[in-house]
Amino acid sequence: MAKQLNLKDVVLIGRTFDEYYRMFDLGNISLKNETVLDVASGVSSFCAEANAKGYDVTASDRIYKSSASDIGQKCARDLDTVIKQLPDIADLYVWDYFKDIPSLKAQREMAYKLFVRDFKKYGQERYVPVEYPVTDFGEDQFTISLVSHFLFLYEDRLDYEFHKRTILELLRITSKEIRIFPIVNLKGKRSSLVESLMCDEDFEQSTMSIRNVGYEFMKNGNEMLVIKNKETGTPSPNRSS
Repeated sequence: MAKQLNLKDVVLIGRTFDEYYRMFDLGNISLKNETVLDVASGVSSFCAEANAKGYDVTASDRIYKSSASDIGQKCARDLDTVIKQLPDIADLYVWDYFKDIPSLKAQREMAYKLFVRDFKKYGQERYVPVEYPVTDFGEDQFTISLVSHFLFLYEDRLDYEFHKRTILELLRITSKEIRIFPIVNLKGKRSSLVESLMCDEDFEQSTMSIRNVGYEFMKNGNEMLVIKNKETGTPSPNRSS
């Protein structure tokens, strides 16, 4: 059996603004002119840090129905679960951005604690409870949507139909483009769902491309999928039923 993280559920792992900046190659986007949706954002501090910088970012996740205390407790448990497994699978990761496991743990703790503080302060004003693939957001409400460590990574429990419906919904609510990172599964292999989605005729009004980014923690996880409508003004696809 191939080595991988053994996770019973989607875990709450916090990532920082700097990680998002690298993962999604945000240097080529003028964030001050965008309205950004962080999809299945969990306990990342990107939303908190971005808004502190004056950017317009909304976070979305089903966990935002829970209290800050409950979320914080789950964060601690999930991080502990991951950290305990890492020594046996450390060779699956690139130790450049993080020099070692203790430094990784410290940054993850910093991220989720910053999230918890911001969540307590702003609640659902900034952190919207969403049960993907369905949302209550308006058509083209956001210009950019970012999907971090959600789609493709958990392909063993989120099937093709879930991926397809989620992306169709994001196309409906996003006017410019969607960026998904990474496009590998938990084994560090490019998800087979990527090619299937790129060949799906239901996305013929969209373009999909794979781009390298300047961030790699999971080995082979240095690519993102970029999705946008072929032409400005092309109507977004209807939500899949």
